[in-house]
Amino acid sequence: MRARLTTALTGALGLLLLLSACPSNDKTQPPAAHYGDKQAALASFEEPERDAWARPAQVVEALKLEPGADVADIGAGSGYFTRRLAQAASGGTTYAVDVDADFKRHIDGQRARWGTPNIVTRLAVYEHPLLPANSVDVVFISNTYSFLQDRAAYFRAVHSALRPGGRLALIDWRAEVQCPRHVGCPKPNQRIPKAMAKRELAGVGFAVAEEHDFLPYQYFLILTREQDAGRRKPAVRPPSRTTPSRPTQPSATPRDVKSPR
Repeated sequence: MRARLTTALTGALGLLLLLSACPSNDKTQPPAAHYGDKQAALASFEEPERDAWARPAQVVEALKLEPGADVADIGAGSGYFTRRLAQAASGGTTYAVDVDADFKRHIDGQRARWGTPNIVTRLAVYEHPLLPANSVDVVFISNTYSFLQDRAAYFRAVHSALRPGGRLALIDWRAEVQCPRHVGCPKPNQRIPKAMAKRELAGVGFAVAEEHDFLPYQYFLILTREQDAGRRKPAVRPPSRTTPSRPTQPSATPRDVKSPR
């Protein structure tokens, strides 16, 4: 079971097969992830021992979600964080965004059991989260940043999806920390250091608003759009507002996700 957890969590929640064969000019090399057994991967994401180091309740508490907030969990995987975000923002919509059709079906099948009818699943593509502009209050992304090849383009799309006063919550692996085997961290040269993530996100218009250090193996940043820095957070719109329309899926290209990884 521990070996399975190591294999699956190295891939980390959904957007994880991202073009690992392509050359990169960075010193960091994105890890490859393969889910030959999707059910085993889903079970690994839900291992009870994960709570001890991922600390999901503390993470969600730190986000201070308004009850009516619309949230996007990018790289939703099994819905490990999605359901907790949806419970905290029960008056809004929580979008479970993933490139894996099997993971999407899993979340669709679990919503009723979780008591989270406000979860809406969306199948994305590798290069874009396919969130409409100005559609969400919070974007949450955990253990996925280092797997994105063109992070500048991807997070420009995230920036566009955020409403005024919106926030980006980023959790990813610390480069300097040695992880126990059961945690399944990527190799050190496959991680994106916190300073590098800050620099890259500043380049596409994000500013760090908060840093949390309670996670033993990961850094946790909460960022705002630069144009919103220093502004008061706007009041959350009433729950009766119209939810964002589902974006039109682009025509399939060779790099679009048309089938599970």
